[in-house]
Amino acid sequence: MSVQTSRVLGTRQKKSGLGSTGLPQVNLLPPEVRAARSLAVVKRWLVVAVLVTLTVVALVYVFALLVRGSAEDRLAAAESQTVTLRAEERTYAEVPQVRGAIDEVTRARLAGTATEIIWRPYLDAVTAALPDSVRIVSFSATGPSPTLGAQQALSPLDAPSIASLSIEGQSLTLPDTSAMLDALENVPGLQDPWVSAIAATEINGVTFHTFSLTVQLADSTLAERFVETPEEN
Repeated sequence: MSVQTSRVLGTRQKKSGLGSTGLPQVNLLPPEVRAARSLAVVKRWLVVAVLVTLTVVALVYVFALLVRGSAEDRLAAAESQTVTLRAEERTYAEVPQVRGAIDEVTRARLAGTATEIIWRPYLDAVTAALPDSVRIVSFSATGPSPTLGAQQALSPLDAPSIASLSIEGQSLTLPDTSAMLDALENVPGLQDPWVSAIAATEINGVTFHTFSLTVQLADSTLAERFVETPEEN
């Protein structure tokens, strides 16, 4: 019996040693206590969540106030500038009307002088090209006008022209028409000179040679005093 008792005691000692498996634990706390503890944890997390939410809302509200204040400042500055510009606009209200009137006068002046020819230099050039023995009896000029187009060429062989100059001359000697035509051809702006008729007329016993001379004026003879050049623009 002693041997069996010792074996039983040894077996119990091995089962109750450090390597033995313990008995299952049982939570003897009432359900109400466990529920109260879980509720306390949930409440703590809810408080944290509420604080975080309030902080975020406060930051967003402050940011919105800053943005609104900046927008109101810009709006006030824009309204002030608008008032200033409207005041200046009233000051210069007549400027567009004056500029419009100036533009109309400028266009009218340009249209009125578009066909202007300074005749005196060309009359002097024709007079200088005639022989000294020739006396000009009469002359006439035909030129374009702002309302009428350029004149048609007198001959199909003539170059396009814008005006013509006709002269009735008189000479005691028979004039050298070839020399006169060559001299007139060399005057800038003059073209197609032509002697249409030469007749001998006796007045008080003196014989005069009368001739009719016509010369055309090219478009380069236009004065164009008020035409703006590209450099002036």
